[in-house]
Amino acid sequence: MLKARLFDKQSSGFDEVTLEFCENELIIHTQDKSYNYAFDELKVSERLGDMPRSIYLGDERVCECEDNNSIDQELKKRRLSQGSRLIHHLESKSIYILPALVVTIAIVFIFLKYIVPYSAQKIAYSIPQDIASEIGTGTLQALDKVILNPSKLSSEKQEELRKDFTKMASALKDLPPLKLEFRFSSKVGPNAFALPDGTIVMTDQLVVLSQNNEELLSILAHEIGHIKNRHAIRMLFQNSAVLVVIATLTGDATTASSILSALPTMLIESSFSRELEAEADDYAMEVMKDRGIALHYFADIMTRLSEGHEESKDGEYFSSHPITSSRIAKFQE
Repeated sequence: MLKARLFDKQSSGFDEVTLEFCENELIIHTQDKSYNYAFDELKVSERLGDMPRSIYLGDERVCECEDNNSIDQELKKRRLSQGSRLIHHLESKSIYILPALVVTIAIVFIFLKYIVPYSAQKIAYSIPQDIASEIGTGTLQALDKVILNPSKLSSEKQEELRKDFTKMASALKDLPPLKLEFRFSSKVGPNAFALPDGTIVMTDQLVVLSQNNEELLSILAHEIGHIKNRHAIRMLFQNSAVLVVIATLTGDATTASSILSALPTMLIESSFSRELEAEADDYAMEVMKDRGIALHYFADIMTRLSEGHEESKDGEYFSSHPITSSRIAKFQE
């Protein structure tokens, strides 16, 4: 006879019972009566250390028993514990810890390095644009409360740049309605970033750093490339997957849920991969060629941004758009 606790499906209360393993059935004895269950009606949880075992009964009730060794013996007699004994053997032997750790790390690496980016790309392109735009709705308002301030540029300068931007973007296809916004931010510095709803934000500092409108249009063409290829959506999915993996490995559910409040700042603080930057660069190059904008304008302002970063510790443009010499060289050619 084994002591156990019997839980019903209606409450968290339990009854103290005893288990009797017979030839073809399990008998559960309570104070008032006994219940008979054929073994093919039962499902016994796998052994995990010395944690209580759960025996799921045919009527949706559950028994918990702490005498794992006795349960193993009873199951072994009836040849019902092959999988359980194997798992318990593996998890109870320290010799398997290192190989298991290596395999786990390899699986996580492959998942994050290859499967997540591929899946994020497929998901991003499968989402209708109106839904993708909804993801970006309210993001700019959230950023305005945290790190962005109203622009200090003159209304004439803003209107001039918006006019040039609209002229460049008018011939582009398969894009959501594009909108150019200007903001001042000492925290962000010279920067521009695109939101999933088609809004592109450019800081006053970037305008001041530029030497002509063509340089700014080249940056805007690059940002349109991010919108065209849905890079922000892909990045959000990838970062969400990373947080889910961390929460799974650490058991901290609050880590995964925190992404909901971090979405706005994630859009400008997270670095795009070289692959995503290359896609946006290629798109910008096509747009610039079609609009008759010399490619060196992009290289010029990117070079100036990289030089300015050496004297600044705050968020320059390349903090979210990694600048490499190969990217600059491509436009110089």
